[in-house]
Amino acid sequence: MVMISSIFSCSKEKLTYSTYPSPTWVITSIEDLPHSFTAILSLPKDIANYASEEDKIAAFIGDECRGVGNLVVSSDGESWVYYVTVRGADDENKEILFRYYNSKLSYLYESHNEVVFQIDGYYGTYDSPQELLLSQI
Repeated sequence: MVMISSIFSCSKEKLTYSTYPSPTWVITSIEDLPHSFTAILSLPKDIANYASEEDKIAAFIGDECRGVGNLVVSSDGESWVYYVTVRGADDENKEILFRYYNSKLSYLYESHNEVVFQIDGYYGTYDSPQELLLSQI
């Protein structure tokens, strides 16, 4: 008879995530992008708990940065909303991808919201911002 012994471990593996330096997102060719689309966005509650005023958000079409967001904090400091003006060409109708950088954690997130650029279009309002569906990169 052959005896086989095994060792079982009950330790949990700790998940680790990649960290990133603070991005320097800029729109590169605004002269060629005469049209705009406005997005008013909020963060999911689990991510918003770690948010700070140094965080960044930007909009991309393909790999090209098309807008960098501005944070607006309510007068009571309870709600945070990001305004992003997304720039586009005359014939633009591609999907917009949002990226969010959390400066406290140095994490980079990408959105899964399906948003298509429309000339003079909008996505969300101040009173009812669109919550981003985010996952870490």
